[in-house]
Amino acid sequence: MKSKIYRFKSQKTSSLWLLLSVILLLSFLIIGAQILMQEIPTTSGQFVPGENYTGEKFSRNLDLRVAAENTYPSSSLFVVKKLGTVDGTSRSIIGFQVPVDGLTEFGLMVQPSGQKPPGGYPVIVLCHGYANPATYQTGLNYLDDMKFYAQHGFVVIKPDYRGQGVSINNGQADSGYYSMAYNTDVMSLISALKKTNYIDKSNINLWGHSLGAYVALRAAVLSESVKNLVILSGPVDNLSKMYLDYIPPSDVNNLNALKTRQNVFNKYGPPTENTVFWKNASPITHVKRIKAHIQINVGSLDQTVPPIFSADLNDALNQNHISHEYYVYPDGEHSLSAQRDLIWKRSLQVFQPKTPSPVPAT
Repeated sequence: MKSKIYRFKSQKTSSLWLLLSVILLLSFLIIGAQILMQEIPTTSGQFVPGENYTGEKFSRNLDLRVAAENTYPSSSLFVVKKLGTVDGTSRSIIGFQVPVDGLTEFGLMVQPSGQKPPGGYPVIVLCHGYANPATYQTGLNYLDDMKFYAQHGFVVIKPDYRGQGVSINNGQADSGYYSMAYNTDVMSLISALKKTNYIDKSNINLWGHSLGAYVALRAAVLSESVKNLVILSGPVDNLSKMYLDYIPPSDVNNLNALKTRQNVFNKYGPPTENTVFWKNASPITHVKRIKAHIQINVGSLDQTVPPIFSADLNDALNQNHISHEYYVYPDGEHSLSAQRDLIWKRSLQVFQPKTPSPVPAT
């Protein structure tokens, strides 16, 4: 009899403990969700992150009319590792969140080692061109460009797009043209900059080379927060025209990008067929939305990206009365490495104007 009573009490006690455990677990989940929402607030708008009318996630929609209505929330920047001070600049690996795709991504930050300005540092987001995701090195590519601008007072951040560099285990490297993945990364970074206390939120600038020029141009279409945009050797034409004359190395050399490209073509048709869709997917179509001042730099000897793409962008900006500059370098190749000193000087007058006229052409 005593044994039966003991088993009854034991079962009752176990049930109570189970009930208490469930209550505690639910409490932790609710509190955790509240904390998460405080760290990553959602913003109001016509659309919210989720599915759009085509059944795709917003972060994957190529129609820039839809993408412009999306929100790209993020946390503030956080420092992952300090890399030391070199040549008057401090270097760090930083991180930021890309909640719409459930990722945390990283990049290199180079900043002045002096005292922060009262209103915060002006910032340049450097959108790098294509590099093999397996061999791309966060701390080496475009370091001279970053150091130059940091020595002139800017915080310079080069995000590692998903699937490469320090972000190699976060998402997959994708097409820069037939996917919105890299633009979702950059747009989330812009949101992170707006929440970071040492950044001047009124002075957010973009700088892009090659594939990065396309990503940066698309970001300037999507975000009114971009103050200035400097692009080098950009594949920045209408996607229908680019499709005929240009096969991006980033697509040819990346199986995941090739798969994305083919999936998009299977769904919407190639750019030669569904011209209305691809027109709305092309940032050159939407330059009227751009609030930034733009500087175009292109080499006549570019064998990687046809220079005509930059010429067409210049024409579109002229037709829409968008403030911009257009520089053609007769001896310039795709890297524009021989012209870098002049480009730095010219771009610095865009980012940090000191005289009313640009550097004279040579």
